[in-house]
Parts: sequence; structure tokens; C-alpha cells
Amino acid sequence: MRRLPFVALSSVLAIFVLAGPVAAAEPVVVTADLEGSPIAVAEIPLYLCHDQDFPQIHCFTTDRELQAALAARDGGASMAAAAGDYVVVFSLPSYAGSYLYISQDYDTLAVVGWNDRIRSYRGLNSGLGRFWTDWFHSGAALDFCCNSNAPSLSSTFDQQITSVYRR
Repeated sequence: MRRLPFVALSSVLAIFVLAGPVAAAEPVVVTADLEGSPIAVAEIPLYLCHDQDFPQIHCFTTDRELQAALAARDGGASMAAAAGDYVVVFSLPSYAGSYLYISQDYDTLAVVGWNDRIRSYRGLNSGLGRFWTDWFHSGAALDFCCNSNAPSLSSTFDQQITSVYRR
């Protein structure tokens, strides 16, 4: 019962942040599934997920299942990340816990349940990016580049990252 207000808030954030204040634009609603079955957006950070079909987020319970889904999506090629991914974020230090492969820019990670949850990350595909501690690329910034890895984050950024953009 206590989950419902957060789920509702996540949906409102998804519509406002992704659609913007322009009323003429069709709102984008983020949805998620766990191995094909619908789940609440608030549950995304509990699993191993990718956002390549944004606004649909696909989640799995094992790394093997996620990697198989990514490989099948890319014509059977075995790969740890898809070409469009530029960073993978983890819920625990040392690349542990749940994770999300990110290929999109997010004004707020709240739309996918990852606001203030990132504890470590790996840059992918020689991508350049920037994390921010506040919505809409504001607050303190943390740049990453060229397949950089961060097994832990400083107190400024540990569980403080709120938005992310490709550079």
C-alpha cells in the first residue's frame, strides 16, 4: 500500500520530465517489464535492466538472461553492452548489486527509479558523459570518458546522482 504513492509520483515525473511543459507534445510514459511481465517503474532498480527500447525498460533477474536478450536483440552477437549504451550504473560499490545499461539522456533518473541510487559505474563504448547531482543538468558534475570505471564514488556523488547526459 505504501508503494502506490511513489509509483504514482514516478508516473507523473515521467510524463512531466519527458514530455516537458509543452502541452501540444504527446506525453512519454515509461513502462517496465521483468522478463516480459509488467512491473512498476519503482521496481526497475531491483533488477538488471537496459533502456534500449526507451520508454520501455526491460529487466531480468540474472546477468545471463540480460546478456542473452541483448545478444538476441543485436542479431545474435555476444556482447556485454549494445552499441548505443554509454554507461552502466550499479546500486552497490565495486560494480555489484542491480544495474541499468543507459543509452538515453535523463533529466531526472527518477523516471526510471534510479534517482540517488548510483554507487559505481562503468563507461561503455568509448562514450563521454556527465552525471549531475540535481535535475536538468545542475548541481555538481562528474564527467566520465573513454570506458572509465569507478568502483566507488566520492561522498559528493555516492547515492547523489540525479541526471545523466551523453557528451
